[in-house]
Order: sequence, then structure tokens, then C-alpha cells
Amino acid sequence: MRWIRAAWLGQLPLWLTYWILGVGGNMSFVALLLATYGIAGPAAQHALSGLYLASLIWFVFIFGAIWRAAGVYPGRHLWALLARAGVLIGIVRMSLEAWLIASLPAVARDFASRWV
Repeated sequence: MRWIRAAWLGQLPLWLTYWILGVGGNMSFVALLLATYGIAGPAAQHALSGLYLASLIWFVFIFGAIWRAAGVYPGRHLWALLARAGVLIGIVRMSLEAWLIASLPAVARDFASRWV
């Protein structure tokens, strides 16, 4: 588990932190969420909520790790800037996604009261 500490401190290479842990981690959570929903459907709401919470915790960790790894990246400055831009875009995306998921029950009730 030393890699977790090393990643958080920005001690792992930027490519590894961004592509393997960041993108790979994101795809892993997407696959888990889709598989859980595909197998159990809406009945798995608690499991889906738990997975989504775990993904939020992971993203706080990985966004910090990427940010730090970009700060010490010895290569072209452009790659560090793009990595940090990806972190900022990811934060905006995750915030909008969390807001949308939290507001879905209210949207569904509003839709049902108007059209059903």
C-alpha cells in the first residue's frame, strides 16, 4: 500500500498517476456501476450509492495525486498544464454529476406531476 502514499505525495510518474490510476480508476468505477445496475437493476440502489460514494472518495484522492505529480513533472511543461486542466475539468464534471444524481428524484416527481 506504499503506492497510495507515493501517489498522494506526487512521487509516482505523471503518466502512471494520470492514465493508469486516474483514467483506469475512472473506467473501473464506471464498469462496476454499470455491472451492478445491469445485474440487479434499480433494486441495487444501496450498492450503487455505496459505489458512487467510493468513486467520489477515489476521485478526491486521484485529483490530489495528479495535481501533485504534475507539480514535480520534469518533462515538458505542457503535459503538467494539461494534467492539471484535466483535474479541474474532472472536478467540474464530478460536481455536476453529483448535483444531477441528487436532484433526479425531484426531477422525476416534477415530471410525473406534470405529465402523468
